[in-house]
Amino acid sequence: MRASGAAVWLSVLAVVVLSVASGPLVAGVDFTAEDTESQSAPERALGSGNATVTDVSLDLDGIRLERGDYGSQTYYLQVPDATVDLQSVTGQPILAYKIRIPALGIERSSSAFLDESYTEDGPTTLALSLDDGPVEPGRVTQSSYEAEVSVLLRSQSGTRVLRQVSVTVEVRE
Repeated sequence: MRASGAAVWLSVLAVVVLSVASGPLVAGVDFTAEDTESQSAPERALGSGNATVTDVSLDLDGIRLERGDYGSQTYYLQVPDATVDLQSVTGQPILAYKIRIPALGIERSSSAFLDESYTEDGPTTLALSLDDGPVEPGRVTQSSYEAEVSVLLRSQSGTRVLRQVSVTVEVRE
């Protein structure tokens, strides 16, 4: 009985000593295993790195406010895809595609989070889309509206405008 009682007390003592030694009271002691996989790959924040863009194409004639099908009174902002030709990508830059119609208080945008895989097989073309979101019919009171369309690149050196144009958005009944 004495040997088993001593073993219990020694086990309790070992747990207490290890807990205190690995706690915040004793600096420099750490019994946890290091995660070498996450330390070997450098931490990359979104918007870091860079991308070489050779062309940005926009179909400006296709941008319109169109009334919904089947007698719907709601209008839908329809914006064709923008295409971006990427030559190379390093890190994790971000491409953003935006449209803003100040008179209607509308701003829509989408983002593409890039990495090296986009261009590892050579240059590539990427399509950027915007949702055909609804616009309340009471807000649409004119036959056309001025809008600004832009494609931006957010990289380690800041935000760069790749293409920005003003366009007239026609309202179609």
